Amino acid sequence: MPKVFAEYGLDFDNNRYGFGRSIEIENEDGSERRVKHAVPMVPVRRYVRLWVGRRVFILSVTGLKIARKTRRNFKCVFGIEGHPK
Repeated sequence: MPKVFAEYGLDFDNNRYGFGRSIEIENEDGSERRVKHAVPMVPVRRYVRLWVGRRVFILSVTGLKIARKTRRNFKCVFGIEGHPK
């Protein structure tokens, strides 16, 4: 079943002026696509993601996860993960 990620906040990668919304659909095979319209979904998890330089900090009810990326960025977003209705 595909996953839907809706993120709101400061994100210069996906929002021209920094603040906004980003919707991404991740398929079971690992492929991803961004859409401009809202996707009806059943929320599963909420999280806060802070990306500073190459480090990404993700805080959710499951705890704090720290990851490293190959490229540099700055992002501070509130996200909702879910499944399409």
